[in-house]
Amino acid sequence: MKVLVLSCNTGQGHNSAANAIREKFLSLGHECDLKDALRYNSKMFSKGISESYNKIVLHAPKAFGAGYNLSKAQTYKKGRVKSPVYAVNMTYSKNLFKDIVAENYDAVVCTHIFPAQALTHAKHKHGLDVPIYFVATDYGYYPFCDELDIDKFFIASEKVVPEYISRKIPKHRITATGIPVADRFLTDIPKDAARAELGLSPDRFLCLIMSGSMGFGNIYSLIDRMLECPCQDFDILVLAGNNHKLKDGINENYASHSNIGAIGFTDKVHLYMKACDLVITKPGGLSSTEAMVSNVPMILTKPIPGCETDNYNLLTGIGAALKGKTLDEAVFSFESVLMNKDVRNEVVYCQKEHINGHAAQTICELIINK
Repeated sequence: MKVLVLSCNTGQGHNSAANAIREKFLSLGHECDLKDALRYNSKMFSKGISESYNKIVLHAPKAFGAGYNLSKAQTYKKGRVKSPVYAVNMTYSKNLFKDIVAENYDAVVCTHIFPAQALTHAKHKHGLDVPIYFVATDYGYYPFCDELDIDKFFIASEKVVPEYISRKIPKHRITATGIPVADRFLTDIPKDAARAELGLSPDRFLCLIMSGSMGFGNIYSLIDRMLECPCQDFDILVLAGNNHKLKDGINENYASHSNIGAIGFTDKVHLYMKACDLVITKPGGLSSTEAMVSNVPMILTKPIPGCETDNYNLLTGIGAALKGKTLDEAVFSFESVLMNKDVRNEVVYCQKEHINGHAAQTICELIINK
């Protein structure tokens, strides 16, 4: 079987999920290519859309959230141009169609709504005749899903199924698989072994703070409040990713605190998750899932309005994460996890009950056995 996986660079979660699916198809002995859908228009188009999205999310999150919720409230009809986003993605559907035919792909998997819209148009306008699959990378219903004409929606949780059905999406086209993550997050690595490999203290409570690919929220205020905790027997490590300003700022501002530090981009996030006792992160769909399948207690901080609000509400609602939307909530949850082993165990129990760590395997097998 030869499969095309399509993503785009509006946040790294979509790409991470796409890579996890590709890796799984390859491990199962099938051909699989991963491509940036927006480049079927042009390289500049892809860069422009992605940069514009990231800037809006960073600098005008409330406006982004308002637009997201307004779009989510609308009802669309399959195959008809009802949203301006659909109209934008029509622009490269012909090029995408030609490539699928030329490369003789047997199926196409989308980890973002954009290529799913382009493929819907290619199906109606150009006669595309291969199975099309959409993989949700957040714990909620996405705007524009009801204008898609595709074979299957692989969504994050059974709890979201009713909302998809309420938008007239046939139940038989919806399967709650979970969000696909790379196999390295599922590897059983003992905490002491992970810490030894990373050069971390073997016996201190380690809190990992993840800023996300776009960094949202005030990490400095959070750390300052954590330092007021009566129990000071803990370390804080900030994974700043590509945010060099944050990394340098943390290391400079807390130079006098031997238990606080920050590192930049790393390809060992899975090891850090295995090594830590707590993850504090914004509620991105992928980063949250990676923490949960690693079975580490998690506090979710202030969500970017929109899909991250859905993630926050669902995951804290099922007990797979603790609340940290406000600074007071985050500090209270931190102290609860730090001081009470039962709290830590309860969160991990809920993660194991509700989260499928093998979603990539589930998705690939469903596609292969169609």
